[in-house]
Amino acid sequence: MSRLLPLSPEDQALFQKEMAGVAPLTNKKPKMTAERDHEPRMTAPKRLENSDYRLPRQSFGNDLTDYYTSPVQAETFIHYHQPGVSKRQIHALKTGHLTYQAKLDMHGLSTPAAKESLTEFLSQQIQQHHRWVLVIHGKGGRFGEAPVLKNLVNHWLGQIPCVLGFHSAQAKHGGAGAVYVLLKP
Repeated sequence: MSRLLPLSPEDQALFQKEMAGVAPLTNKKPKMTAERDHEPRMTAPKRLENSDYRLPRQSFGNDLTDYYTSPVQAETFIHYHQPGVSKRQIHALKTGHLTYQAKLDMHGLSTPAAKESLTEFLSQQIQQHHRWVLVIHGKGGRFGEAPVLKNLVNHWLGQIPCVLGFHSAQAKHGGAGAVYVLLKP
């Protein structure tokens, strides 16, 4: 319980002066409207008035670790989502009922090149206000070993704050060799 300290006459006068013309809030309850759970809207990126203006580049590439403890195999479907992602968005990720706005193909890239490509790609997509993207990492693991890029992408995407979720793609978009990624608006 907090105790209120008495105000000096000077403080009271100053408070009254600052509050002159301020109306108290009403006690009306907010209107409750029935909103349906809508699928994410695919809107065109907002156009900036000054074409020379650039949004600051997201810098999360240097913070990503390459060490993963639970490798996944070539045919394993991978998925992740942050708390608070709607069931409808999770369903869209799983079923591929979405139109991805850009894609990145990382076949054949080395680990450093793949990390740089992924972070640069996601940074560009955020700047362009894209929400749904496709990342093709390939299945790798030709001789039974765990696929390196697939495991790294699985590990990296979970570390990137702007990634709300991801899920392995449908067969038409690469199946277990690609992921749909949902980005923060």
